[in-house]
Formats: sequence, structure tokens, C-alpha cells
Amino acid sequence: MARTPPSDDTELLVTVARMYYEHSASQQQIAGRLGVSRPTVSRLLERARETGIVRIEIIPPDVDPGLAERLRERLQLNAVHVAPGRADEADPGPVLASSVERALDEARPTTGDVMLVSWGRAVHSVSRRLHRAYPGVLIAPAMGGNAGDQPWFQPNDTVRILAQAVEGQARYFHAPALLSPALYDTLLAEGQLDAILAMWERAKVSLVGVGAWPKPDPSYAAAGFPVDDPALERAAGDFAGWSFTIDGTLVPYRDGRRLLGVTPDQLAAIPHSICLAGAVSKAKPAIGAARARLYNVLVTDAPTARAIEEHLDAEESRP
Repeated sequence: MARTPPSDDTELLVTVARMYYEHSASQQQIAGRLGVSRPTVSRLLERARETGIVRIEIIPPDVDPGLAERLRERLQLNAVHVAPGRADEADPGPVLASSVERALDEARPTTGDVMLVSWGRAVHSVSRRLHRAYPGVLIAPAMGGNAGDQPWFQPNDTVRILAQAVEGQARYFHAPALLSPALYDTLLAEGQLDAILAMWERAKVSLVGVGAWPKPDPSYAAAGFPVDDPALERAAGDFAGWSFTIDGTLVPYRDGRRLLGVTPDQLAAIPHSICLAGAVSKAKPAIGAARARLYNVLVTDAPTARAIEEHLDAEESRP
């Protein structure tokens, strides 16, 4: 069968692509040689990518193959997944998402299994970039919401996004995370929390981003975090609302407020409790949360993984 000859338009796309990508000509130089404008060259290069004439492949350097295993042993975890590249603390999803998918594949959640998600930028960012389907998995908040106006402060919003991404079923929880002791006891006594409490008890997977203290970002105070609580001066980080020191000791709020969320004991019992640590500032918090037994699977980027190992090395070298 005779091949269809390429059109003049296709040949122009190939010509422009070769000049730009193979011969390193600038867009202005290409425009001068072809007698067109520079914006026209830019549009032709974009069309070459859209039509598949040009395919750009990013091949990141290999991460030290022993790094994940060393961290797994030293932090006493079930698994560590180190993503190549440096995650953006404000939006780590592009770097961490594929490693989160590997962690979820190991968990193998099926219809009726419960997956809990917390508030925070990392979980919100990753949830927007997952592409694996886990039909019928129940996606529920690991804690109540707060007064913050940013979407990552609202677990229900993350639940909605994640459920759509993985073809799961969203289960929402309409209650604040930080309560007075009296309101906390009232909600428990009235049975309004029975459904969500049952899911916290039987969760198979949790997806939680570790936070770092102190928190200079004013949005945290606006969201209701007790950032000026003197007790938190010792805190290294927080995990699903629970603050802790670098040695893994939990730090209670001094004002007596109760956290309406999955408890440390419940987190420790989840078979696949996944921690997201997508910035070097999260290295010490990731260590403290592991020592507190708040998670058993770590997903992080290469620079943060190295920072964790360096901190552990420094601790061991102290007299």
C-alpha cells in the first residue's frame, strides 16, 4: 500500500522542529531563515509537540538505590518511596504523585476499604494529580475542618477531589477540627460522629502530609491553629493535627481544646499510613512523626530524603 506523502504543513513543522531542537537555532533565527514572525515559529513548535512530531521525555537521574532502604530501617517503617526531583513545598504533587501511586498500589485498596485524608497543601496537591483508579474505595476526612479560606484547609474538599481522581466514593464530615471539651463530649454523646468514627477505626489507608513547626504563615493562625500556644514551642511538626517533638513525644494543647480527628492509636493501627514530606523543611518533622508511630510508609523527594539521613547521621555522631 502506498504511503501518503506528508503535507507541506507537516514538512514545515518537521523543519522548524529540527532547526530548533536538533540544531539549537533560536526562534528568532528560524523566523529570519523562513521569512515568518517569531510568534509564528512559537506556534509551529507548539503544534509539533501537540501532533506528536516532537516528544519531550524527562529522564531524571537515578536516586541512590540504597537511600530508601536505609531510611526504612532507621525510621522503622514498612516502606519508603523516594521521588527523583525537588518538590515545591507549596505544590509538591507534580513530583510526589507517581510515588504516592506506587505506595497505593502496594496497599491495594478495594471496594469498601476506607482511605482517610487530612488537610494540608501536600495531600490537596497530590490528590489533583493521581490517575490510578480504585473503584468503590471510601474516601473520608481524617479530621474536621477549620476556618481557613484556602482549599487545602478543608478536608472535605480534598476528599471530593481524590474521590473523583481514583473513582472512589466520597464521605464527608461536617464538624470543626478543634473543639472545646464540652462541645466535643456533646457531639460524642449525641452519636452524630458514629459513622465517621467507625471509618477511622477500620481504615486501611491514610494519606497525611507532615507539617513543620513553627508556622510563620499567617494563614494558619487565621484558620484557627493555636500557633501561639506555649506548648508548641517544643514541637517539631504536626501530623493530622497532632503535634510532636523530634523525639516523637506528642505535645497536647495547653488551652484544653480537643482535636476531632483520627487518634494517634488509630493512625498506628492503619496498615498503610502514608506520610507525605515534600520539602527539606519537613525532614525533622518526618523523623519525629515516625518516632511517634504516626505513619509507617514515607513518600518524599530526593533532597528531603537526603536531609533526613543527614539529620540522623548528625544525631548518631553526637557524643
